[in-house]
Amino acid sequence: MPTRKDRVFLFGLLVAILLVYSADWLHGRTVSSPGETSEAVLDTWNFEANVSNLSCIIEHWKPLGFYSFRSRGDLFIELSYSAEAMRNVGCDDFLISGDFTIHLMPRNGSIAIRKVLFVAENVSNASVDPIFPKREGVMYFKTADGRFEITEAYVPGLEIWQAIRAEALKPTWGDPLDITPVIPLDVRGSRNVKVIEARMRFRLEIEYLLRTGFFKSEKRRIEIEIPAVYLLYGLDNCPYECEP
Repeated sequence: MPTRKDRVFLFGLLVAILLVYSADWLHGRTVSSPGETSEAVLDTWNFEANVSNLSCIIEHWKPLGFYSFRSRGDLFIELSYSAEAMRNVGCDDFLISGDFTIHLMPRNGSIAIRKVLFVAENVSNASVDPIFPKREGVMYFKTADGRFEITEAYVPGLEIWQAIRAEALKPTWGDPLDITPVIPLDVRGSRNVKVIEARMRFRLEIEYLLRTGFFKSEKRRIEIEIPAVYLLYGLDNCPYECEP
């Protein structure tokens, strides 16, 4: 039978464990106040192709180009995008696809990513199919570490499949986030024109917390806009047959 001294010791140990757990729980859940917002518009990402050189055989994609961007601050931000294209037999419909890789890494454990919104906005001469990351028939999933959920997102004026949102499910102090939406575009052409210029606008909005005290933090935002142009030429000389 435990003695009174043993019971007092066990009770004290239990209280100490609960206090440590409570302090850690509270430390992860701060009271946030509004902070600064930084905005950046990158130079245009340009892609071009002579449509006569595109294949109309299924999955025979031809690369159009590759761009990347890096930034260091509260977050290390790394973006990359590679586009590829193919055409139909009639050379009046062009598919453009590419993975848009987003890598976000907090500078240290005092920074927590809360929400990320990525939008693929068609500006002219292009329509956008669902941009969700590659998952078999699934428009919702959690990251492998279970800290973020990924869903489609509604943006006024756009279809719901043109935007995705990642949102933290638990405190994510110092945790990175990696998502790679696929950007499938459809560009329609005509034998009456020689050149098509399709325009897109990619937008990335990041909301994160910067710890300013044991129970306090500052809510900050980063907004990045990337114009993209896809120039397709040679429509008047495009053959009807596919390449061998």
